[in-house]
Amino acid sequence: MSESIRKALISYEIKLPRKILFGIDSLGRLGSEARVLTEGRCALIVTDENIVRIGIARRVEDTLLDEGFKVEVFDKVEPEPSIDTAEAISKLVRSSKFDLVVGVGGGSVMDMAKIASIASTNLKPIRSYIGVNLVEKPGLPHILVPTTAGTGSEVTDIAVVTIPEDEIKSSMISPYLLPDVAIVDPSLTYTLPPSITASTGLDAISHALEALMSVNSNHITDIVALEALRLAYRYLPEAYRSSNPENRYYMSLAALLAGIALCNAGVCLGHALAYTFAVSYRVPHGVSCGLTLPYAFEYNSTNIGRKIPSIAKSLGIDVEGRSIEELSKSITDHLFELVETVGIPTKLREIGIDRNAIPTLASKLLSLERLLKRNPKAITINEALKIVESMW
Repeated sequence: MSESIRKALISYEIKLPRKILFGIDSLGRLGSEARVLTEGRCALIVTDENIVRIGIARRVEDTLLDEGFKVEVFDKVEPEPSIDTAEAISKLVRSSKFDLVVGVGGGSVMDMAKIASIASTNLKPIRSYIGVNLVEKPGLPHILVPTTAGTGSEVTDIAVVTIPEDEIKSSMISPYLLPDVAIVDPSLTYTLPPSITASTGLDAISHALEALMSVNSNHITDIVALEALRLAYRYLPEAYRSSNPENRYYMSLAALLAGIALCNAGVCLGHALAYTFAVSYRVPHGVSCGLTLPYAFEYNSTNIGRKIPSIAKSLGIDVEGRSIEELSKSITDHLFELVETVGIPTKLREIGIDRNAIPTLASKLLSLERLLKRNPKAITINEALKIVESMW
């Protein structure tokens, strides 16, 4: 066997939840799935105050009550949750006897539900588990129900927490964080306002495109990511303008597929760039990722030439007779146009970042080694400065 063939025949594994339920009104199956997962009948619902206010948390609670569960609700998850919130929910879990955790909300809520699950059996401070494969034992069975279309957290082995004193986001990564059941019901996203639709939708696009660029990508993740990219690019502008069921259905599907790609290939430069300023300047995750993505793609495009035509096709770009360089430029232009169409800034100065911050952001970028290891193109300090300067 030649060396080139040997390199092409790579081996890889695909991580998924035990079960994924997708479709309109799939939330109705939550109770029966919960009953299968545990003989116990004490459930913790992890959510936020908005999900309680609009009645979705109550629907989940009623479903569990109908199956004979006793239910407690933790609704204090904030956007971009801090390590203190993670420790608080862990204290609650460890002081009670729950048999099941259900997370219903956006990515922040689902990440905290994952932490609630593992906190029951892993008794060190949550900070001890931040990193890769540091969680020692499986946690409680958990079911995740997204109410946005973007984060893909319902199908990943990642929980993100904000460390305020370091002005950075950090991740806990473990197979024990993968949910037992993911229930993706597009009808739960019908009431999303345009701003959240835009930011979460761009997060999904970032997951898909960065997974395609990642050095850890493979045939399966590429197929899934390309379809996620096609759907999100097609339906995000329409979902941003109007909330009809078709738009929401396909955005939920795109986010799910992009989450699978994220879990198995990982993200790279786009998220790394976003992390350099998101916490310090209080920029929502999807907004920061949307702003940085065109710049990350433009930088990496010279090193992913064989994938450029497929990416272009996913964005509806005619590839016939066009060079890789021409297609790369067109993809970059389409990404900028999409970000602007859904009302997201494309420059750092538009979100109040001073030009004097450029060296600090460039230096912080190089410190994000876990993400940059997946990037197809190495980055020096001079290149980091150029990218951030262009973003500014």
